[in-house]
Amino acid sequence: MIHDMMPSFELLQPARVEDALALLDRHDKSAWTMAGGNDSFDWFKDRIKRPTVVIDLTGIAELKGIRQTAQGIEIGAVTTLAEIGRNPLIREKYGLLADAARKVASPQIRNSGTLGGNIAQDTRCWYYRDGFHCHRAGGNTCYASSPTSMNREHAIFGANRCMAVRV
Repeated sequence: MIHDMMPSFELLQPARVEDALALLDRHDKSAWTMAGGNDSFDWFKDRIKRPTVVIDLTGIAELKGIRQTAQGIEIGAVTTLAEIGRNPLIREKYGLLADAARKVASPQIRNSGTLGGNIAQDTRCWYYRDGFHCHRAGGNTCYASSPTSMNREHAIFGANRCMAVRV
């Protein structure tokens, strides 16, 4: 069920990794970490996730940027998709990654969506997110794979359990 307002929470914005880890230890399961927030705000607004504390990681310099290393490159978790797509080093040495980052989603999402958020993003199946007791949520049915489902585009047909595409 969609609601007009998300529940309130306390926003914490640490400046160092150590501070973020200490906040996570202190708040444990009541905390939610976030960088771009594109996926997080959907969870909050739909009241599926109800953290009392949100820890915004975007102010942590150590988690930003693209650096060349002896093994290749290191991309910080809060580096946006737009930054990845336009970075000269990535474009030169990892062209496929740069192309993918420039083509995914919309420009607005690319400018705020982070690498870490895209890697950590949960399944986007409407049935799972709306609280249906499906395979992904511990049930015994995949509502997305039903011939009469309203959301069949989220299904991988021929799979044997959860059919939801994991992004």
